[in-house]
Amino acid sequence: MNSVAMSERFEVLDSWRGICAVMVVIYHFIFIVNTPFLQNEFVLNSYLFVDFFFVLSGFVVCHAYRDRIGDRRQFVGFLLRRIGRLWPLHLAVLFAMMLAVMAINVVGHHPDRLLIDAGSGNYSLQALLLNAFLLNSMGLYGSAWNGPAWSIGAEFYTYILFALVVLVARRKLLLVASALAVGAGLVIVTFAPAYMNSTADFGLIRCIAGFFTGVGAYHVHAALRGRRLPFATFCEMASLALAVAFILAAGRGPDKAHALSVLAPLAFAVPILVFAREGGLASRLMRLSPLQALGRWSFSIYLIHMPVLVLVVSYGLWAYGELAGVALRQEVAVDGVAKQLYAVGPAGATTLLALVVALAVALAALTFRLVEVPWRDRFARLARVQEKPRSLLPAARATARCGEPVPVRVRRR
Repeated sequence: MNSVAMSERFEVLDSWRGICAVMVVIYHFIFIVNTPFLQNEFVLNSYLFVDFFFVLSGFVVCHAYRDRIGDRRQFVGFLLRRIGRLWPLHLAVLFAMMLAVMAINVVGHHPDRLLIDAGSGNYSLQALLLNAFLLNSMGLYGSAWNGPAWSIGAEFYTYILFALVVLVARRKLLLVASALAVGAGLVIVTFAPAYMNSTADFGLIRCIAGFFTGVGAYHVHAALRGRRLPFATFCEMASLALAVAFILAAGRGPDKAHALSVLAPLAFAVPILVFAREGGLASRLMRLSPLQALGRWSFSIYLIHMPVLVLVVSYGLWAYGELAGVALRQEVAVDGVAKQLYAVGPAGATTLLALVVALAVALAALTFRLVEVPWRDRFARLARVQEKPRSLLPAARATARCGEPVPVRVRRR
């Protein structure tokens, strides 16, 4: 990989990752608190932003590792880095959520949906183990505990598949990646009942479709590297308009996903390719410090927001309703589909949403500094040791076996 390629940082794409993470927070919020003013196609279909994460992940990982996985040592080093990127924060958030739900169960006053059970329900011990080992996207159990973390499990095992493909078929990476993306999309269209809203059932297949579309997109980017993007601002606006139009046309929320949603990886690959060039006015806006920070914290925002929604919003409103003797949770039709949502009025919902986003971002900034960065660096050091050729490692000192003569160095005079 040449020096120009290595110097690319894709800071603008990181900012978009942060914005998409916030949109996922808003999407999950509207299915807990009644917010009719946000029940439009764009917000209802914001589950598709997870596919943006997958495509961008494939794009960036291919950029960083396409030419760096050539033998067993580099393969293991890659996996160590990926483990350090995903697992520590996932375990930390899952452990914190487990302690909180256990404490609620010990108190004994809680809604039935927060009950811990051995083998069933949203908070079963079986689901806890599957989540801990990132086996939460393979159809072994439904969505449980930190529900959005299904995508973390899917991405980890997709990383392994990517590394194996690079190791075995490096020169045919584009061909294999294209075949995997198309094949995964066909599986979803044929077998997945919710199409691209697949999570704990066909989540791994969904991730493969998006990730390897991102790998293909990076090959296009690499082929065009060095060429100026004409009318960069217009291209950026057009690519965003295309992505928004696709989201609006992909169905009417998670319960009415359309088969068209399977094209989400392609729809997001276009703006990723355009914004990777960082040439227009929108790219300059994405370089603003607050948006850059949002991008850095995006992984933490994504993993933390559901525990905030469950433990602070849902449980908090339930407890307030119990104490005040008010039935806040009511059956509400969301685009014709009955949902049990908390009704706090437009002003209350708006205020609560702002507090949820602020709290999720604040906690994400903290976990980024205390968990993400130190554990990522620890695993990176392990990876560097693993990747060193054996000839460069310090030789172990020979020790004499019991009963053998100890060699003595005699200084000649």
